[in-house]
Amino acid sequence: MGELGDLLELLHDAHAHLNTFEVEYRDWSRDHATNELVVGYEDGGGPRFRWRGAGPWPEEIATTRRIWLRRPDQLRVEVTQNEMLLRLGVRNGDRWWRWDSERGTITGTLAAGSEGDPSIPVLLAPPALLIHRLLARMRFEPAGTGECAGRRVIRARAALRSQPGARAALSYELEFDAEHGSLLRRVEFEDGQRVWERYAQEVMYDAQIDPGCFEFVAPDGRKPTQV
Repeated sequence: MGELGDLLELLHDAHAHLNTFEVEYRDWSRDHATNELVVGYEDGGGPRFRWRGAGPWPEEIATTRRIWLRRPDQLRVEVTQNEMLLRLGVRNGDRWWRWDSERGTITGTLAAGSEGDPSIPVLLAPPALLIHRLLARMRFEPAGTGECAGRRVIRARAALRSQPGARAALSYELEFDAEHGSLLRRVEFEDGQRVWERYAQEVMYDAQIDPGCFEFVAPDGRKPTQV
């Protein structure tokens, strides 16, 4: 079949033969430097200058994303920064909940067989569904094998089938678990400059997960908003 055919088959069948999946990712990003100043005027005051965008010295942003998955329809995602919870999502059967400190909790119900339902938050998209979306959006070029988070991985380079008009050319480096097809590393480049990276620090397959992991409790105690 060839390396590309083997890779595409692996991704098409991602997570098809496992019961549980746990992973901890480290996310890194940094906006492009900008050198354009914007002038504004405050009531009764003089001009006020600020950088448009991130300015000439953009800060790096690092977060941790933890995912617990039990097939077919249980999922928990926690996003933290410096051990502070930023976002929380839980799916249990056809019910889902998403929390962040600004909006509180929103909740909804999925119709049967609607894994791609656009009403469900992106935070709670199943990992295998995200891989299938990459298949639809990208052209892949196998780039050998390696290791990530103690797992053997298949490496690939990729480019979008249709480049976004508002941004410079995007390209990617990807690493997939050689057995289950999980995406363990993804790096995004804009005009050859790294702007975003997600890599797995720890991953486990078919381990026992406490059922309480998929019970939602709002961190702030506020009642959820139905959507």
